[in-house]
Amino acid sequence: MDYNNEQKQGHILVATSDRNDCDMIRSHFESYGYVIECCRSLRDVYMSDLSHYSLVLMEITDNIDEGIHAIESIKRNSMTCNTPILVYSSSRRNEVLVDALNAGADDYVIKPFSVRELSARVRAVLRSTRRG
Repeated sequence: MDYNNEQKQGHILVATSDRNDCDMIRSHFESYGYVIECCRSLRDVYMSDLSHYSLVLMEITDNIDEGIHAIESIKRNSMTCNTPILVYSSSRRNEVLVDALNAGADDYVIKPFSVRELSARVRAVLRSTRRG
């Protein structure tokens, strides 16, 4: 893989307890030059240095409050407040989407999703961030 291409595409932290999601996301995005790192819990997100990530891709599962708290913590921190967050969840409850966006998430995808849709949303969020 070309190092310059990796840097140009972006470095993404994927926070999910679902190993299959991590493997699928990693496989797809690395083939397009992204660097993907996975962590198994939202607690790991708090403990990570997010300053070198282009984007955090975070799954919100049953513990919705923990996910909202993670988003708010990232956005309150002066070192990470500009790091875009794309949330995904299998929840179809509208309040999960609304709460995530109100907490500071930049976009939201409902699971199951196609990797093509996820890829388009990641590119859109990164484009928006680079322009901003």
